[in-house]
Amino acid sequence: MTTHPRRALAAALCAGTALALTACSSPGGTTVNAGSTSSAVASPSPSSAPADPNAGLPNGIQLSGWLLPASVVPKLKSDRKAVVNSGEGLAQPSDKAVAKTEACDQLGRTDWMEAGGVGPSAAAGNDFADPAGNEFYQQLNAYQGTRAAQEFAALKKVFTECRSFPAKVSGGTYTMRVKLNALPGLGDEAVKAVLTSPDIQGGETLVAIRSGRLLVTTMYNDQSKTGAQALTLAQRLLKNVPPAPAAAS
Repeated sequence: MTTHPRRALAAALCAGTALALTACSSPGGTTVNAGSTSSAVASPSPSSAPADPNAGLPNGIQLSGWLLPASVVPKLKSDRKAVVNSGEGLAQPSDKAVAKTEACDQLGRTDWMEAGGVGPSAAAGNDFADPAGNEFYQQLNAYQGTRAAQEFAALKKVFTECRSFPAKVSGGTYTMRVKLNALPGLGDEAVKAVLTSPDIQGGETLVAIRSGRLLVTTMYNDQSKTGAQALTLAQRLLKNVPPAPAAAS
């Protein structure tokens, strides 16, 4: 399958066209981390302070440390232009209404795991590809409360609604088909979506696993097959993730 577009991640996030999870430079040249608060705001007393919804969540640096190493895909090279790392801060997330057409198109991008519109508090991911267009992308997202379950449910809805949709590939428009399968026994819940077209060689497999408040996701775009490696790699990535963090009470 022809290579799908990848995000200009750092530029897009700093420009505000997606969740502001990366550390972006302010006009004054200082670094602003996601989830930071102004020092001028008085802190509430411990007795009156509400529970922190981000309590116990890993930040982007921690998530990045759990990603699979480059050695798992030795034939592919790291693409440093497609790296996500929200840094030390934990953001107060926002939601985004994603129209069906946009959500279907997003399945062909590295930010496909956010097509449900429920924003995370932290994220880390990286990309590996070759000149032929074979590509592996992995990402870990951390969510407040039940938001990981909400995004997982929203993703399943996207996969179902996009079971057949038009996509532009190399200047042409083709019909893409999505085959969705549940993956029992992986995390709290897991699914695999395989994207193919009768008119395009190869395919793409997307795997999403929810483990507590984390989403473990992989994408493998294969020019000759369907990218089944995504499942094996997702299973390995899940093993790197510590036990699911409990939600704040």
